[in-house]
Amino acid sequence: MRLAAVTMVYDEAEFLPIWLAHYGREVGLEHCYVIDHGSDDGSTEQLGLASRIRLPRSAHDDERRARFVSGFCADLLGYYDAVIHTDVDEIVLADPGLAASLADYAMPAETITAIGLNLHHLPGIEPDFDLTRPVGTQRRWVRFAAALCKPVLTGRPLRWVPGFHCADAPLCFDSLYLIHLRWFDLALGLRRLARTRVMPWADPEAGAWQRCTDEEMRRSYAAIAGLPRRESALDPAAEPLASALARVVASQRGRENERYRIDLSLSVDELWSLPARLAERF
Repeated sequence: MRLAAVTMVYDEAEFLPIWLAHYGREVGLEHCYVIDHGSDDGSTEQLGLASRIRLPRSAHDDERRARFVSGFCADLLGYYDAVIHTDVDEIVLADPGLAASLADYAMPAETITAIGLNLHHLPGIEPDFDLTRPVGTQRRWVRFAAALCKPVLTGRPLRWVPGFHCADAPLCFDSLYLIHLRWFDLALGLRRLARTRVMPWADPEAGAWQRCTDEEMRRSYAAIAGLPRRESALDPAAEPLASALARVVASQRGRENERYRIDLSLSVDELWSLPARLAERF
């Protein structure tokens, strides 16, 4: 499958290299597209074979961002079989039992919804992240979150909603996983928070979680580290993942005409182990 990968960034010197390394392996760096929303930290100056699309800097506006990315990805489908869009801190993996890479993955539907997992740092138990080593070798625990069950891979034009949590496509889970890195290191998270807290936002009510205090973030990390932990194969057909996915599917009832067609607040109150078959892929 001829597959393009797309992300949009602003000053992501730590996350962008991780994104490029992963999707460069999965689809080929020449098929990676970085939409640069006015970065001025030098992070987008040397992208190798990846393409850079420059936009002038403006206030962060999720409505405008979703419209632009939807149109850009639709146009790419004139040249590719499918397009994958993620935030720069999101790693999408096809189960190695099904495909050697995303480009080798056989889509069972026009649009695939990822199985959304936050990758967590447990301060005091796990060391700070080393940017020179693969992510999967340094973190072991994930937490399921419906808000991360996003329609990320599509073979037809989509109209994503702000945040990219939903689109005008049916929910379709398969063995495609989205690993969210926002929580994978406390020190890195605090540095990123310092940037997002002061940047201008078009909607002052949007992105509150990206403008919290350092102490609030530390408390969140501590609370998550205190959750019970369970060994899991992360098999969509087996527990505990099967029940979590079923809850997301069931949450569509009554939301058919809403912008967000699933209950984004759904999560689980435990951490699951990240299987080696996935950890070894990023």
